[in-house]
Amino acid sequence: MSTHKEYALIAILATAAAMGAIPAFAADELACPDCVGREDSEYLIPVSVWTDKAVYNQPGMIQVGGHVKDPNPNFDLTLKVVGPTGNVVKVDQIMIDDNGDFETTLITASPLWTKSGVYTISVQYGKVGRSNEIQVEIFTGGVCRESELAAKAGIETYCIPYSVIGATVKGGTLDMKSKSLIVQIDSSSDGDLTLNIPRSVLDSKSGNKDSRFFVLVNGEEDDIYSEEKTEDARSVTIQFESGVEEIEIIGTQIVPEFGAIAALVLAVAIISIIAVSAKTRLRLMPKY
Repeated sequence: MSTHKEYALIAILATAAAMGAIPAFAADELACPDCVGREDSEYLIPVSVWTDKAVYNQPGMIQVGGHVKDPNPNFDLTLKVVGPTGNVVKVDQIMIDDNGDFETTLITASPLWTKSGVYTISVQYGKVGRSNEIQVEIFTGGVCRESELAAKAGIETYCIPYSVIGATVKGGTLDMKSKSLIVQIDSSSDGDLTLNIPRSVLDSKSGNKDSRFFVLVNGEEDDIYSEEKTEDARSVTIQFESGVEEIEIIGTQIVPEFGAIAALVLAVAIISIIAVSAKTRLRLMPKY
C-alpha cells in the first residue's frame, strides 16, 4: 500500500471514529443533539434556526444560528425570546450575511431569564410566513430550589423536581456512561421518592416509543415503580425500605456531555494533523 493510500485510510478511520463519538441522545427526534433544529434543511425552508444545545443552566450563553433562503440585503432578521410564563425576554435585530447565514449569542444573566422552564426562540424575516422557532430548556442557575434535586453532570447542574416521604435527599448525579440518574438518600423509614424527570435530561426509548426505566435500589433491581408521562417529562415514583442509601434510574438517552460539533472539530483537527505530517514527510524524503 502506498504512503498516500495509507494516510487517506487513516484520515477516513479518524473521521469515522470521531463521528462515532457523537452522542445519540434523542436520535429519533434530533439528528444532532448539540445542533438542535439543524436537521431542517437550510436550503429547502425559508428560514432555519438552531441552537448549540437543548438544555442550559442560568446564567450562561445560548449560541443561536440559522439560515435564510434567498436573503434580501435590505432586511434584517427579527429574533424574539418568550419565557415559560409567556413573558417576552428579548427582542433583537440580527444582520444576515451574503450567504444568508446568521448567528448571535444570548446571555441569560439578566433577571428575565431566572424562571426555569421552556423558552421559545422565534425568528422572523421579512413578510409573514418567513419565520421559524425552536425551544430550549433552562434551569435557573446552578442552585436549585428546595423541592428540586441538583443533579450534577460534570460542570453542569440540572434541577429535577422531586418529593420524598421517609427520607432526606442528599444529592444526585447524572452518569453519562451508564445513562442514569443516581440519587443519594438518607432513609429513616420505609417511604417513596417521586422524581419529575425532564425528557431532555433523561429518557428511555425503544425506537420511537417509550420504554420502562431500569431501576436499582442499593444496587439491586427493583422493577416495581409507578409512572406518569407527559410530552416533556416522566414522573417516576419508587418505593424504598428503611436504610436505603442510593436509587439509580437507568434510561437509554441522556443529556449529551459533549456535542457533535466538538466531535466534528476533533475529526477535522486529526485530519489536518495527518495532512501536514504527510506533506512534511514528503518534503524530507531524499530524492534518488
